[in-house]
Amino acid sequence: MLKRILASGLALAGINAIARRAHRKGVTVLMYHGVMEDDIVLAEGDWLQVRASEFRSQMQHLCRHYRVVPLERAWEEDDGGRSRVALTFDDGYANNFRVAFPVLREFGFAATVFLVTGAIGSRRLFWFDRLQLALGGRVAPAALRRIKEDFKANVHPDAIDDAVDALLRESPSAGALPEDAVEAYRPLSEEEIREMAASGLVRFGSHTHRHEILPRLSQAEAERTLQQSLEILQTLPGYGGYFCFPNGGWRPEHLPLCRRLGFEGAVLTRPGVWKEPGDRFTIPRFGIGRGADGATFAATVSGILPRFQRMLRR
Repeated sequence: MLKRILASGLALAGINAIARRAHRKGVTVLMYHGVMEDDIVLAEGDWLQVRASEFRSQMQHLCRHYRVVPLERAWEEDDGGRSRVALTFDDGYANNFRVAFPVLREFGFAATVFLVTGAIGSRRLFWFDRLQLALGGRVAPAALRRIKEDFKANVHPDAIDDAVDALLRESPSAGALPEDAVEAYRPLSEEEIREMAASGLVRFGSHTHRHEILPRLSQAEAERTLQQSLEILQTLPGYGGYFCFPNGGWRPEHLPLCRRLGFEGAVLTRPGVWKEPGDRFTIPRFGIGRGADGATFAATVSGILPRFQRMLRR
């Protein structure tokens, strides 16, 4: 049924229009990660890295049907017109500057980038990207997902980088890191952050100091990584006051911690529309990844596709 609806453009357009009207009083927050040039083959199979052509097409759709608003001021921009969308990017890839930022500037769209502050200016790739680049295409996608999930669940964040390096050294399936991988996947530099902030379009938030998944930490460790990230963000321009839970992982005690440290809100990876302005610390987001065609993107942003997926899971 879902495939038939997506294949029927006219029916889908009507359903999406109804859903947009239904969500007019809320805010739809989208979760991106990286945006890469179409000719970079490194990212094939990497859901987190959207193609540049996909991203431009998606921004064109938003321009036609939505109002793109800053996450930090999303509830100040309710004029009763088009449904509101806020754009967010997790991790702080330099390709946000190189590829996504020119498109955002062209459309005049605001966005929030959540930075792993300990990675700013580094040319050492995130551990999950090193796994993707070394094992992607060499092991089955399901097996690669299991490897990543095993590291998240069973290795303490302090040890995860070394553990990944050890696995790759010992794995006969692992390939060498491609020469162009660093530039494609590296984190943002301070200079790039400053240029994006100077545009007035891009604000920055915390994604912890080292991309630690908070439920894997003690409360003291969680406070330390949030505090470290805040101290760095407050020395940079464009800090917007919001926090993003890495991997969407959180516990109830993390919410008062975020408030106490001075964050104004926090976003999750759980899909849904942000319906109440007072619910600022469990903001849902719809994830956008590589390979979404126009119909799939439109149905995701309207909320129709996630709703059907939940129904099918039941």
